Amino acid sequence: MIRTIASIFITLGLILGVSFYEIHYVQTTFQTFETALRSLKDKTEHGTVNYGDGLAVRELWDTKKMVMHVWIPHIPLQEIDYQLDEAIGYLYVEEYSSALPKIEVLIGLSENLPKGYTFHVGNIL
Repeated sequence: MIRTIASIFITLGLILGVSFYEIHYVQTTFQTFETALRSLKDKTEHGTVNYGDGLAVRELWDTKKMVMHVWIPHIPLQEIDYQLDEAIGYLYVEEYSSALPKIEVLIGLSENLPKGYTFHVGNIL
């Protein structure tokens, strides 16, 4: 009986520990990505951006995305890939005014997507 109760508490502790790690990892990853996107947006607004800046953000996202597939479903990550590819394409052809809305969408996604993976009453109900 005592071993059963102890194993229940150990399992509960493991589940809570992994859950808090997931929340922390998702939050910090998207904060880092959002910081890179805001820098890209500022450079785009000032006209000092180049194609390499977009590729650097893409490389950052690709390294983070490999682990994010463990925590987040494929569809939201695919949407980020799609928007980022379009923004980089606009940067390649130097259409900065067309790239800005895509970067804004990416910033919005990086702000709102992690909110769906936190302990919040709205996420439970």
